[in-house]
Amino acid sequence: MSKKTNVPSVGNRALIARLTRTASGGLVSVAEAAEGLGFPRRTAALKLASLARRGWLLRVRRGLYFIVPLENEPGRPVTLDDPWLLAREVFSPCYIGGWSAAEYWGLTEQLFRSTLVITAAHTRATSVNLLGQEYRLLRVPRARVEGATLVWRGAERVPVSSRERTIIDCLRHPALCGGIRHFVHILREYKASSEYDPETLLAVARQAGNGAVWKRFGYIVEALWPDEAKFVDEARAHLGAGNVKLDPTVRRRGTLLSRWRLWVNLPLE
Repeated sequence: MSKKTNVPSVGNRALIARLTRTASGGLVSVAEAAEGLGFPRRTAALKLASLARRGWLLRVRRGLYFIVPLENEPGRPVTLDDPWLLAREVFSPCYIGGWSAAEYWGLTEQLFRSTLVITAAHTRATSVNLLGQEYRLLRVPRARVEGATLVWRGAERVPVSSRERTIIDCLRHPALCGGIRHFVHILREYKASSEYDPETLLAVARQAGNGAVWKRFGYIVEALWPDEAKFVDEARAHLGAGNVKLDPTVRRRGTLLSRWRLWVNLPLE
């Protein structure tokens, strides 16, 4: 019996070439394959499954495949060059946010192994590994993933939170950036950058923030930049009822600062 090689037959090679032209970042769905190959959807699904069994494609999830590069050595793990493209295909509607967005905008030099995805897709998992990539997920209502900024990743565009939306998201969920202390670094980097836009930051906070956002924001800005009265005054006007932790990722409750209705459970520095 002859050994299987990593070279598809002439017919399959032609199919793979056509699929490659249809694919986005090496990823192709059944619907895209049907359109690109001119097959009925069921025929395209069967053909993709057949190519996957032969090792020319990798099934990422139901209805989505990754085209294995022909130069990939047999037996070696197949990984995707850009995890953002896979996130767009698997977790849509979504956007790249949190620490991943902060890295993209140059707001942090800290490196994270996983890609942070804000998604409205139906998923119970908070951590997923696909094609050698680790994803951390936060599920939100669909309305909260609308209006993301589209950025180019090679020849493809992927939604990502803007600088301001990243900051507000991290105030709402400090775990998205690794906690409040790292958030303080991100906020300082943003204020020091040429892209600093206080009016846009306030506008996004009004649109996407909640009481917890304003409590954390007001306290942090008052501590770091006491002269920024417009931020403090705006935060005071939106506090809402109840007390929240400065950093929910820290277990201890801390000391209640009634001015901001905030349990200060760690120092900012």
